Amino acid sequence: MSTKSTGFVERFRQPEYTGENRCTPCTAVNIVIAAVGSGLVSFVLTPFGGMVAFALSLVTIYLRGYLVPGTPSLTKKYFPDWVLAKFDKLEDETPEVTEDDREPEEVLADAGAVEPCEQMDDLCLADSFHRAWRDNMDAINAEGTEKSDLGRVLDVDEDKLSFDEHDEALVAQYDGGRLGQWESRAALVADLAAAKLLEERYDDWDALTVTNQSRVLSGLRIFLESCPDCGGDITMEQETVESCCRTMDVVAVSCADCDSRILEVEHDQ
Repeated sequence: MSTKSTGFVERFRQPEYTGENRCTPCTAVNIVIAAVGSGLVSFVLTPFGGMVAFALSLVTIYLRGYLVPGTPSLTKKYFPDWVLAKFDKLEDETPEVTEDDREPEEVLADAGAVEPCEQMDDLCLADSFHRAWRDNMDAINAEGTEKSDLGRVLDVDEDKLSFDEHDEALVAQYDGGRLGQWESRAALVADLAAAKLLEERYDDWDALTVTNQSRVLSGLRIFLESCPDCGGDITMEQETVESCCRTMDVVAVSCADCDSRILEVEHDQ
């Protein structure tokens, strides 16, 4: 393809609605619309005209994400939320909880990571665990051992591990496949530093499923008092975010100075 034609395609393409950002319900609805419209063209004009119309419609959907203007907004507004959640990429990142999983608070309490607060009816980070967790995070940052530490935690070959950044998120790839995702490098560092401690302080840590361990580690991040990456303060606020298919309210925990996202969960979770 020539440079001129490639430039035209890129100008026509809408990356915010294609690739990883493609809304599957929008695509499905527009393909149905394209098929119906092309059928009408075949009936009124010629079968060949219908085939051409359908082919052009598919190209448009591929490059722009939809055929009918405003489809993403209409889909979010009129499709039931439970339908959109089935296609939502953020939904795929929510760990599946089983009956055998232990609640994060129970694991953290048994490990001596959290304890009742002195001045309120809540849980607070234990001082000894806080210091050791901070030391581990500092060591990872100083030595750059994220890859080797992740390989050790998950018992996989470090040489086959790699990291990709997508917006703010950090995605771990293993031997060509996706292994896991964190909101940021800061979130990964926090988890790796905490996993090392919990292996030492919680006897049944290795007996937990990877999903259960992930829930415990992400739950522990809520207790962070300073950023694992830049050392700044931690902020918590409610935000409205756009996913590929939905608009949702989330509770976001972030680093105030470097804006690294530490944790993000839907408000009703």
